[in-house]
Amino acid sequence: MDESALPLPGRCTDIIAQKKKRDRVSLFIEDTFLDGFYRDVIDKSGIKTGDIITREQYRELVKAERIHRINNQIYRWLAVRNHSSSEIIKKCQAKGHTGEDAQEALNAIIKKGYLDDALFAKSFASNKKELHGWGPVKIRMSLAQKGLKKQYIDAALKNVFTDQQLIESLEAAAKSAAKRLMRTDPGLKRKKKLVDFLIRRGFPGYIVIEKCDELLNKLENEEL
Repeated sequence: MDESALPLPGRCTDIIAQKKKRDRVSLFIEDTFLDGFYRDVIDKSGIKTGDIITREQYRELVKAERIHRINNQIYRWLAVRNHSSSEIIKKCQAKGHTGEDAQEALNAIIKKGYLDDALFAKSFASNKKELHGWGPVKIRMSLAQKGLKKQYIDAALKNVFTDQQLIESLEAAAKSAAKRLMRTDPGLKRKKKLVDFLIRRGFPGYIVIEKCDELLNKLENEEL
């Protein structure tokens, strides 16, 4: 909207609820429609009928309106699934919002406890380990791609992979591939297939190589 055409500064003569959108109101200055805003935005501004509205106040309202819209969008995304902060910022920017506005909206949501990167990392790591059989390497790479800080990634992996848990997860992953492996010729070909599978699952190469013969022996003797 061209600010030069606005009747500002001017007296607020009415704030009327919109008929089709009850959470929005129309703001009138000197009996002339100025703009529509979310009711929460007007309520938080403290503006009421009879107040003088300056251009600066109008700019602040417009910005608050933008942030409110972004907030609503973020809540919709979070209702579908958890996100990292970086994912939210990228999604907001893809919608045409500035990084500054996106971060301001996100900060309010983080402050309320609806988004926590540390908890997100732990939940993601646990889910991928338990439900998908991922190893720590694959989980680390995926969390890094989601923009998580190293400290959160390290803490998440430490939380779900003790030394014993790593071995147990490695064995579980090997067992899940047993049928396919047994269709492969025994010897080096079968061993290579197991190694490739476990590394693709995200287990460290050193532990895969170290445990491969033992795992293969257990699988062939149906001990897993």
